[in-house]
Amino acid sequence: MSVHTASLDTLREWLLEKHPDIAHIDDDADLFEMKLIDSINFVEYILIIEELIDREIPVTPDLIPRTATLARVRDNFLALT
Repeated sequence: MSVHTASLDTLREWLLEKHPDIAHIDDDADLFEMKLIDSINFVEYILIIEELIDREIPVTPDLIPRTATLARVRDNFLALT
């Protein structure tokens, strides 16, 4: 298992714990449209990503689109580690 896969699994498990009514989350599923991430837990979501990559993520206007799916998190943040 690659580091990227393990990191995505960590995020996926966190999301599934928050939403026990969901059985699986595809990498390309829009987490905001599915209401799995909202304004209340977005900060925690970003903090988990920062912990996984061991660096701070700057808040920019494109942060939400760059983190909307697990695949985008992988491509925008995990692939850089």
